[in-house]
Amino acid sequence: MKIRQTSIDCYNKIKQEGLLSKRRLEVYEALLSTAPCTSSEAIRNAKTTFGVFGVSSRFTELRDLGVIYEKGEKKCSITGRNVIEWDLTDRLPVNVKKTIKTKKQKINDALNLLRVLYKNKDTSTNEDWTKVANLIKSI
Repeated sequence: MKIRQTSIDCYNKIKQEGLLSKRRLEVYEALLSTAPCTSSEAIRNAKTTFGVFGVSSRFTELRDLGVIYEKGEKKCSITGRNVIEWDLTDRLPVNVKKTIKTKKQKINDALNLLRVLYKNKDTSTNEDWTKVANLIKSI
């Protein structure tokens, strides 16, 4: 299957600028060489080994970022089921800046904020302490 030049150009820009996380990029690369295809077909042709868990959510994330779309439905050559057929867009990811902090990052943020408040305990307000308490509750 011939890969469209717009898809190649978009892929090169995404890879060069690091616009996708490692796992998302692996899924995107699998689609690049196979699209339009089902998720199972893309993963079967992937250069890397994917774990079973979490791969389907990468397709949804890539769709939400605007770099792939649901072309329609087709019978999957691997599973034999009628499933979503995915294809690439010629767009760069949108809302890339939205990051979800890990539990470790949230803990570090809370500890750093506590250190600042303790250091400035004479000038800290109830609002500052409430902010820390809410951060700790979110962990």
